[in-house]
Amino acid sequence: MALTHPAVRAAGGYLRDARERRYVLPEQAAALLAVSEENLLAMEAGHTRITSEGISRLCHLYRCPADAHALRTLAHPLAVPDDEDVAGAARDWTEGHHRRLAGCARQAREVRWLSTALIPPPLQTPAYARAVECPPSALPGAPLPSPQTVFVLDERILHTDHLAPEVMAQQLRYLLDLEGDQVRVVPGRITAPEGHLIELKMAAGPAFARPEHHGVIYLPQDDGRLSALVSGTWNLTTPAGTRELLLYAAQEQLGRAYVQAGAA
Repeated sequence: MALTHPAVRAAGGYLRDARERRYVLPEQAAALLAVSEENLLAMEAGHTRITSEGISRLCHLYRCPADAHALRTLAHPLAVPDDEDVAGAARDWTEGHHRRLAGCARQAREVRWLSTALIPPPLQTPAYARAVECPPSALPGAPLPSPQTVFVLDERILHTDHLAPEVMAQQLRYLLDLEGDQVRVVPGRITAPEGHLIELKMAAGPAFARPEHHGVIYLPQDDGRLSALVSGTWNLTTPAGTRELLLYAAQEQLGRAYVQAGAA
C-alpha cells in the first residue's frame, strides 16, 4: 500500500490526539524516536510513515499500549483478498476501534458523517441506542458532535416503523433541539452505500471510515469520488428543509403513538 492510503492519516491523527491528551510536547515525543520535531509532526499529519517500533514506543509514552497493534495495522495497511467486501481497505478490528476513530476525528479540520441506515451513535438518545442494540462500548468512543462535525441523514431513517413511536418521537425532538447547523436531512433516498460513511478531512488529505459494530473500515484512495459523493449529498439539503422534514417525522411518530394507545 502506498503512503497515501487514508489509514496512515487516521493512525497519525490518533497518535497526535493521544499525545495532546497526555500533555506530551512534540519535542519530547521526537526525542524518544530520535527524530526532529518537524519529522514527528509530519508523521502525525500523515505525510511521513511511522515505523512499527516507533508506534509501540509512542503508545507506551502516551500510556495507551493496547492501541499499538491496531495503529501498526493502520500505518502499514496490507492489501486484502479480492473476495473481501472492500478490496484494499484497512481494518481496525480490535477492541477500542470507536475510541481510536474518535481521536482521529478530533484532529480533523472537518468531519462529515453520512448515514443511510440509523441515527449516528453520537446523536442517539439512550432509548434509541437500546432499541437498535447499539453496543454500549461504542457510544462513549464515537466521534462527539463537536462544532466541526456535521451529519447528513437519509430521510428514510426518520420514518422507521420498526421502533416504538415514543422512542422515535423522543429521538426526533432531540435532533430538533440541537443548536447550530450540524444535522441535515436529505429528502428522499440517498444514493450511497447502506450504513455509515465518515469523511475525515485530515492535514494530508481526506480519510473515509465505515464504522460497524465489530470494527472500523478505512477505505482506500478513491481519487475524490467519495468526497464528491458526500458534497453532492450535502448540497441536496438546507437548514429550513431539514427542520421541516424533522417536524413532519416527529408528528408522524406521535400519530403512531396515539393510534397504538387507542388500540390498547
